[in-house]
Amino acid sequence: MDYNDFELAAFWVLCIGAALILVVTGSLLHRHRGSKAMGWFLFLGIIGSMIYGYFAGILLIAAVPPPYVPGLSEGRGLDLRGMALVLGSWCGGVLGVLATILTCAVSKATRWNKHRKSIRPPTEHSQASGG
Repeated sequence: MDYNDFELAAFWVLCIGAALILVVTGSLLHRHRGSKAMGWFLFLGIIGSMIYGYFAGILLIAAVPPPYVPGLSEGRGLDLRGMALVLGSWCGGVLGVLATILTCAVSKATRWNKHRKSIRPPTEHSQASGG
């Protein structure tokens, strides 16, 4: 695997990873903690996604730097290796914010619908059938 293949794979992992983790975490919070935790999840998820979008690509480039190419380092070409990692982290940050908001909206709608059904008065059909 050369650096171009690594960069392409890391781009997609950076794009999808944060959103996937936030959706799973939000679903678990919705299931186990209820609506009180979702407010904190919304706040921390958005802040965390912004931090992720800014730092994840930069840290990955620092951890796995592009290989040294003498022709590019002497100014004979534009070296854009590693830019996909930065763009991937930006996309991942934006998708993380959207996933956080969508997870909170679905959680709120689910709880609202469950609450609405629990306070609905019985209908004539359910009274006539004995239920």
